[in-house]
Amino acid sequence: MVRNILIAFCVILLASCSKDTGSKLFGKWQLQKVETSGDVQNVDTVYFNFEHSLFMYQVYVTEIDSFRHQYGYNTLEGEKTLLLELENDPSPISKFLPYTDWDSAKQTYTIEKLESKQLILSREGKTYTFRKF
Repeated sequence: MVRNILIAFCVILLASCSKDTGSKLFGKWQLQKVETSGDVQNVDTVYFNFEHSLFMYQVYVTEIDSFRHQYGYNTLEGEKTLLLELENDPSPISKFLPYTDWDSAKQTYTIEKLESKQLILSREGKTYTFRKF
């Protein structure tokens, strides 16, 4: 009996220590910097929010002292590829994209690093460094 409980405990412990990218991604991430060809731009007004397959892109717009946001979906392909897609909700994507560096509703990122407090993504020669918010 004690042996079975010990085995069950070890299985649960090992499962909780897995490298599950989806569960590590879960939560709110604040963009801190964008690097392009050695040029670093500090940023603190952009947030990526992940909850299972759902995604929300938030941008704080200082001119109006308010957040703009757009909902969508995230999909992981393996451990290193993150697909993000925005939906026409709550407003048309065309009104939201000018607040971003996206040129369409779908973007593919490579996950360079994913730890409990840091996320580093890359796309089209740019590296995006986030902190867990």
